[in-house]
Amino acid sequence: MEPTALPPASPRSRPAQVQPPPLGALRPGLLLAAAILAFFAPSAAATQEQESELEGELVDRVVAIVGDSAILLSQVLQRENQERAVGVQVPAPGTPESEDFRSALLEGLIDEMVLLQAAARDTLLTIDDDEVEDSLQKHMDGIEAQYVDRAAMIEALRLEGLTLQNFRELNRIQIAQGKLIRLYVRTRTGEGEVAVEVTDEELRAAFEERQFLQQRPASVTFDQIVLEVKASDSARAEARTLLEGIRERALAGEDFTELARTYSHDPSAQTGGDLGWFRKGRFVEEFEDAAFSLLEGGISDVFETAFGYHIVLVERIRYSERKARHILIRPVAVTADRIRVRELATELAERAKTEDFRELVERYHDSLDPDSGTIAERQIAGSLAAAYLVPLTTGQPGEIAGPIQFTTRSGRDAFAVVRIIERRAAGEYAFEDLEPDLRAMLGEQKRIRAHIDGLRAKTYIEIKQAVDNPSVAPMAARSVLLTLQAREALRPARMHRRPNAAGTCSTACKGT
Repeated sequence: MEPTALPPASPRSRPAQVQPPPLGALRPGLLLAAAILAFFAPSAAATQEQESELEGELVDRVVAIVGDSAILLSQVLQRENQERAVGVQVPAPGTPESEDFRSALLEGLIDEMVLLQAAARDTLLTIDDDEVEDSLQKHMDGIEAQYVDRAAMIEALRLEGLTLQNFRELNRIQIAQGKLIRLYVRTRTGEGEVAVEVTDEELRAAFEERQFLQQRPASVTFDQIVLEVKASDSARAEARTLLEGIRERALAGEDFTELARTYSHDPSAQTGGDLGWFRKGRFVEEFEDAAFSLLEGGISDVFETAFGYHIVLVERIRYSERKARHILIRPVAVTADRIRVRELATELAERAKTEDFRELVERYHDSLDPDSGTIAERQIAGSLAAAYLVPLTTGQPGEIAGPIQFTTRSGRDAFAVVRIIERRAAGEYAFEDLEPDLRAMLGEQKRIRAHIDGLRAKTYIEIKQAVDNPSVAPMAARSVLLTLQAREALRPARMHRRPNAAGTCSTACKGT
């Protein structure tokens, strides 16, 4: 499974009020995710049959029952090997420390299983087959790069009892599971879903744990006045009239997707205006106000943002998310508009040498680009327009630079006047440097932990026996093959294919 960062598990327990479910009760086909879950995690009954039918030879054993699925000792050992591979000091088998270590790994696997089962019950969640295959190919390429050639990798797999096809399929399922869990977590544990509190003591403790971080890089802090080249009033009126006509055609029954492909000025036009699934906080306020006020199938009135004029079609709703398409008509600026803005930027650069810069920012800044910021010097070239590189790498505190001409990420020409506020040399991180990120990280961990605890309280969980028993020598590769054979009938069909990857940022995204 792709790495899934979960908060520490609660002390293991079996909720007394939760009764064990009928074994094998999971209905494959109810949702693709259910088929994936059943395929990878054998039911308790299937695993017990597997153990009894192999001529008395014990190749693996069940260490926990979670709902109607089993967790095998080989899965715990596989996770232990993954920890060892990234440098974690793993205790010697048979010691009390090993028992505690493996118990903690088992708790993590239980957390993942209850999340996966919850995601399998959510019929609105889909994962993109193309994304899974892309991730799988990159993963397999990375593994193959560690060997002299593919033949050497195939031989190494053979020694573990696996074929290349088996190994690829196992990794595909793990990657799909990881994506499904992350999608479920993202939709159920956002800031608006679960209220949590992060204390100052927790923040300080988290900061102390991160003293091993690399040095803080050299950085520059600046503020700026950004003037975007915008169209005239007559051009704006023409754009609005055009979009109102397009909206009438959509309401009359013309295909919204084809209208978007034909008329929209947004990069999403090539996919029919598809924005995928999104939550509040991704787009500008005016856009979200329109999208989140509609019912499924609704088309908004024409509305204006800093990017131009829009209409939105909401296709589906799930909890706090929307799946939508939109059409953007951007008023066209002409040369005269560009000259006018450049002249104003030149005037402001001169005035900034004698007037209060922040007052000028408050009065003239008219872009979605931030009016101030701090950036590591090594990130300037990759994160900002090329015109920023010289003033931000050579300018000294108090210096004024500009006008700088560049194109915003939304495609508009713009001019910026920049003031250097502070240059900071590389050094150790202070608490204040990391406090916002630590607060966000701890808040997310607490929300996920609270949600997992709620799921565990409603799920039958049984720890079968100790996970550190040296008398049993499980064979992880062989148990994987047995699992694949036992669940062959539940092999999932291809996953949902979408014309574009969900989450592709449109010009209505904040800060673009």
